Amino acid sequence: MIFASSIFAVDKNLTAEKMLQDFVNSYNQKCKPKNEILFGFEVDAGKSGIWTIHATPDAGAVLKKGKPEKPTIMMFTDMKTLKNIHSGKMNFLTAVGRAHITDPAPLNFRFMKGAVPNPAVIYGNLPFLFHFFNRGSPEIIPFGEEHSRFIHGGNAVPIYYDEGLRTAWYQVKKGMVINKEERDQKNPFPTLIICIQGAAKAKLGDKELELKKGMSVFIPAGMTHTIWNENKEPFEFIIVMFGEGA
Repeated sequence: MIFASSIFAVDKNLTAEKMLQDFVNSYNQKCKPKNEILFGFEVDAGKSGIWTIHATPDAGAVLKKGKPEKPTIMMFTDMKTLKNIHSGKMNFLTAVGRAHITDPAPLNFRFMKGAVPNPAVIYGNLPFLFHFFNRGSPEIIPFGEEHSRFIHGGNAVPIYYDEGLRTAWYQVKKGMVINKEERDQKNPFPTLIICIQGAAKAKLGDKELELKKGMSVFIPAGMTHTIWNENKEPFEFIIVMFGEGA
């Protein structure tokens, strides 16, 4: 676990444009997009600026002032969140993460007028966005309570998403319940829970058991699962969701 509050030094005088250009420069030094990517980025409801990020396999990523010329996705956030992502204190997936598509998040998105509303577009581009907003190489993803947000009933840090793969770190403190809502208790794909600290109780299907450090548990697709902690010590685990639909 990395305990530093940030990976990069924080410059209080950074502008939104300078931070976005840093992301562009870092991405172009380490990656090339597999397909064309186009999205807008708005900071502080436009008060700190609006930009277009356009990436192609040939030209790489390019930053331009103003809204995209054709309808696509607009992302919007505030300077505090952008600085947290730029410094490495919070990763992009944590900032945009939510239990349900309608939930609020520090970094949100909407479809411009004329664009076809399709959340799958965002999720299909998550690998690009992960690498774009994670500066440097090798890419470091700090996890721990100070880097987390409260998602699905616990403190969470999404680690990496790709086609057929989702990974995250979770902390469950006393009184917290993961997947308390019935609609969250099933996944249409397999799930692996790797217990790394503490202990908690879980109900998997119709069975109740104790999860504790040193255990890993495989949860097949369609099995209900809920985790809660009655202990003073926080329970921590890594979750790996994989397979078709993940």
